[in-house]
Amino acid sequence: MLVIASCSKNGSRPDDSRPDPPVTYPDRYFREISTAFSNTLALDDSGFVWAAGVNTHNELGLGTTGKQTKFVKVLEGAKAISMKDDRALVLKNDNSVWTTGMDPAAELASGNIAYNGRFTKVFEGAAQIEAGNDNGFIIKPDLTLWAVGANFYNVMGAPEGTVGGSTKYVKIADNVQSISAGNNFYLLLKTDNSLWVCGRNVEGALGTGTTGEQKGFVKVMDGVKVVKALEYHSLIIKTDNSLWASGHNSFGELGLGDTLQRNSFVKVMDGVASLAGGRFFSLVIKTDNSLWASGYNAFGTFGVSSSDQTRFVRVMDNVTRVSAADYHSFIIKADKTLWATGDNFWGNLGMEDRQLMLFAKPVFR
Repeated sequence: MLVIASCSKNGSRPDDSRPDPPVTYPDRYFREISTAFSNTLALDDSGFVWAAGVNTHNELGLGTTGKQTKFVKVLEGAKAISMKDDRALVLKNDNSVWTTGMDPAAELASGNIAYNGRFTKVFEGAAQIEAGNDNGFIIKPDLTLWAVGANFYNVMGAPEGTVGGSTKYVKIADNVQSISAGNNFYLLLKTDNSLWVCGRNVEGALGTGTTGEQKGFVKVMDGVKVVKALEYHSLIIKTDNSLWASGHNSFGELGLGDTLQRNSFVKVMDGVASLAGGRFFSLVIKTDNSLWASGYNAFGTFGVSSSDQTRFVRVMDNVTRVSAADYHSFIIKADKTLWATGDNFWGNLGMEDRQLMLFAKPVFR
């Protein structure tokens, strides 16, 4: 029996009931959000990066550790962000990559660069970024994929256990549109719209038809245009805008009307434009900008009044971007306002407190 609790990854919460000082937020309009288990990055229209969360390992880039329950500005001149557990990546307007968080000498590729708990420049000439559990990924303008960090499941195409070039990014693939890093598994989309997968597969998240691990990337299917690797399941959008899902489904997170695990990708619905999700739930934005959700909802993870949903239910309209992790979600609406719902124990919603949010509310208010 699986028991769900809103807690730390090691199963405990610190005894910290000290209130945070009240603050006044400026009005902000947002274009991107990236959230993880207990930390969040937000990118506003002016290119400023804002951060909130537990900040145990300097993952917010503040130069000091400690809980931050309100969003604070940490970087400027940015155009993309990626947060994963205890590490963060930022792509700046000059195509340089900056990073902060746990183990900067390996996963973050800061090597011998002086690291002071703030965002540190580690790469130049990038077009896309993706933070993984134990890796960093970069796609260059020539569509080559580069990686640094742990080489679990031969994700780098080298003998398992090696760290690709120690603290340096190494090239691992050509002709790559995008990559999505889940819980030690990876979905790679090539320029010919083929889907390739690698990594952990106990729950069938790779969609290969089995639950065996996959060392090195292997092709699964054609005709794919968007990929999203989550904690234990995967979502993809095909070129006809149809949604397909594979993997863990004990809470109905695949949206198929049941709780049966799938080891191969199965069609769920049509008319889907973008994807997100948390530990046991899925979020999709449809082509009409409506937000839909399925799966685990005990902590208000996707902000509807009912409990778990085994089929997708409509959450709200006029949504352009969404990001989620574990038991909480962030939403950017068409007016560029930022909304949040779900578990907030670590202050990761940036609401100035740690109160549970059962319904989505604006963050900067």
